[in-house]
Amino acid sequence: MRQITCGPQQHVLDAARNAGVRLASSCAQGMCGTCKVKLVSGTVDMQHKGGIRQREIDQGMVLLCCSKPLSNLVVDK
Repeated sequence: MRQITCGPQQHVLDAARNAGVRLASSCAQGMCGTCKVKLVSGTVDMQHKGGIRQREIDQGMVLLCCSKPLSNLVVDK
């Protein structure tokens, strides 16, 4: 388990990369779904462009490239 700091206006994927954590990603714009992970706890503001389906969101999935933290987060990649 790794702990990283992510500012409220920073996308989670950017914070992870800045901390040296390598996560799968491709478009970095919320279109492809490559950075999709399970949000175990916490909440995010996710502004995607179609890279995730509503049923996946309902199951607790998020796209890290277009999600900004609203609380402390735990994700399972």
